[in-house]
Amino acid sequence: MKDYPVIKFTIAFIIGILSHHFMKVNLQFLLILILINLGFFLLSNQIRLNHKIFILRSIVVLMLISSIGNLSAYLNESHLNPVVEKLYKEKDVTALGRVKKIELKREYEILFVLDANEFTINNIHINDRMQFLCKFRAGDIENEEFYNSLKPGYTIEVNGRYSKGRERRNPGEFDYNKYLHSVGTTGIITISALNDIKVLDDSPDHFADIIFQIRKKINDEINSLHSSETSALLRGLLLADRREIDNETKTQFINSGVVHVLAVSGLHVGFIAMIFMVIFGRFNIYARSVLTAIGLLVFMFITGVPPSVFRATVMAIVIIIAFLTNRSTNIYNSLSIAALIILIINPFEIYLPGFQLSFSAVLAIGIVYPIISNYIYRLNISSKIIRYLILFLTVSFSAQVGTLPFTLIYFGKLSIISLLTNLIVIPAIGLIIALAVVTLCMNWIFSLLASFYALTNDYLASAILSLIDFTGRLKFSHLNITGYSVYDALVFYLLIFLLVYFIKKFTNRFAIILLVILTLTNVYLYSMLDDRDILPGNQLSVLMVDVGQGDAFLIKFPDNKTALIDAGKATFYFDNGERVILPLLNYLDIDRIDYGFISHLDLDHYGGFVSLIANNKIGQIFKPALDTSLQKDIRFEKFLNEQKEPFTYYNSQILSFNDYRIYIMSNDKLSKTYNLSSNNSSGILKIVYGKTSFLFVGDAENRIERILVEDYQNFLDIDVLKVGHHGSKTGSSDEFISVTSPKYALISAGIQNKFGHPDQSVLNKLINNGAKILRTDKLGAVLLRSNGEKIEKVNLE
Repeated sequence: MKDYPVIKFTIAFIIGILSHHFMKVNLQFLLILILINLGFFLLSNQIRLNHKIFILRSIVVLMLISSIGNLSAYLNESHLNPVVEKLYKEKDVTALGRVKKIELKREYEILFVLDANEFTINNIHINDRMQFLCKFRAGDIENEEFYNSLKPGYTIEVNGRYSKGRERRNPGEFDYNKYLHSVGTTGIITISALNDIKVLDDSPDHFADIIFQIRKKINDEINSLHSSETSALLRGLLLADRREIDNETKTQFINSGVVHVLAVSGLHVGFIAMIFMVIFGRFNIYARSVLTAIGLLVFMFITGVPPSVFRATVMAIVIIIAFLTNRSTNIYNSLSIAALIILIINPFEIYLPGFQLSFSAVLAIGIVYPIISNYIYRLNISSKIIRYLILFLTVSFSAQVGTLPFTLIYFGKLSIISLLTNLIVIPAIGLIIALAVVTLCMNWIFSLLASFYALTNDYLASAILSLIDFTGRLKFSHLNITGYSVYDALVFYLLIFLLVYFIKKFTNRFAIILLVILTLTNVYLYSMLDDRDILPGNQLSVLMVDVGQGDAFLIKFPDNKTALIDAGKATFYFDNGERVILPLLNYLDIDRIDYGFISHLDLDHYGGFVSLIANNKIGQIFKPALDTSLQKDIRFEKFLNEQKEPFTYYNSQILSFNDYRIYIMSNDKLSKTYNLSSNNSSGILKIVYGKTSFLFVGDAENRIERILVEDYQNFLDIDVLKVGHHGSKTGSSDEFISVTSPKYALISAGIQNKFGHPDQSVLNKLINNGAKILRTDKLGAVLLRSNGEKIEKVNLE
């Protein structure tokens, strides 16, 4: 610490940033505190230095740095406009400002960041600085024209639809809105036509534009040389843009424990540094080192300067400078310098996953690796290859120890096979990056030869992706760890710190092994203290999933069987099956749904099932009989047959189990007799567990309600009603509400949906009949739990 004071300064600065999160103090107080500490520091320099004065001065300096860290967080904090922050979505808004950043082109949209100073909504004009993520979605021709004409620094006026980032609406869901706020972005503006954008000043930001043009050029070269699969991977590895890698592939990377290779970090910077050292190999050591440092800086800017690359680049340059000046350095000091620079620029980087994963990995390598490697060297392994393989695994293991809490918090998975997959994947990724760089350089000189390099890389990338897909799908590849909290992370790091501290004091191998076992046991036991099972066994749980304007109800029965009634909407831009329900199943550690009930063939009910079935997540499907007049029904059944998904038409029947029953109260004969519409052909389900009962009516309207009342009468008396058609006035008649007399009424509807669901008249009927109304548009996901005697609403927070 004495030789590397920057470590102490960085820690103090971080404490200051974190203190701002817990203690909101005003600017005047902070300035006074800084001036007092500065005064004490200057005064201590005038006093004769002794041991006590030295300690006092050190405390004052650390308090001064901590106060500056708190002030930095205060000054950099995003103060969102209160008027705009309250908006959820608006059809017609106008924003004026400068283009701050443009992302690489995607298949269906162009993303750019607008640093706006004017915002207009409903004739209300707001003069305030705000940042918006803009999505330009038009036809292919307009997209291409816009992409090629827009430059960073342009002053433009945009007109479009405003929406808030999606909040955490379901258990374990990623809070995208919170993330946007953390990077200073107020919300999203979607633009659908080129004439909705006016360029007011076409003076570009020349430096930002040069970087953007280089990124575009590299991306175009990659796309022209490689297959789409390899292009998406290389775009992530070289340009730090993973948007073209599909979610399924990312999931397999997570399951295999190699997702870190998709985040451009120290690993990639190391590979790039090695490439530059080879390229500049003919120069003397000083020229080679300087050129490598310059090359790393260029690579850093080309990737968009993510914290992981910035950290690795600063560390690499510090090591190069130390080498050239014949001065020693150490990993903690280099790491501290990088962290301090990043946090001075933006103190809120400390809350972002990239920063946390990157620094915790390198810090763990610096702490854990030397301890384990010392024991490995003591084994005197004769084979160099085996020894190097073990040391390589040790580096990987050390990094994973450091990042484990963050991995569990953000991904909820613990990879069992990560050490083995990293042994293959990391060298292969290095080779893929090297081949890609050589291919890009060669393409400017000899394009024919470059195509052979590219083809080789396509085969290699395809093989690695296939390996990751295979290992990621293995049932034993990973464990789902749900509900991992900050408390669990603190327990983990504290116990690992104690292990590292005390293990050096032991020489007996048996004692060391026992210490490790006891530490890991305590980590496991203490981490369980705040655990809770959202869907426990021996009870009936009904989770109304928030899928926006649509339906999705996840049910876990007392015998641990599961059912899903509808799965929300799936569109080109957002698939509820892939983006909401699959992550929810992973979070709840549900490997497969036993029964999938499709109420009817409207997109907001069956759409999400497509991705679930494609991912082999549904055991058996129940659906209305085939309607040959509906092409979507014909296509869907063809899809079911292609996927070899077993399905059954609704037919009045009872599915009996040990202590609960599912009553299917609709059939094909009923639909044909009354010539029912799609909504009124909805499957009607009643679930009975003990003395409690639930009724699900899909989008059934007044006509089918009258038939149900005539046919079933008192059997319709239930505790919980899934209100038909999202609370539309076309359903929920007085008679039906009176006969069902629900204690709870579940309404699944999108926030500010264009249909006006639920209708106020329906709400009044339910209230007048004593029902407690639970709505996704107001509450997000809703969980009801029955023990067979009574039903309770469970708090999901």
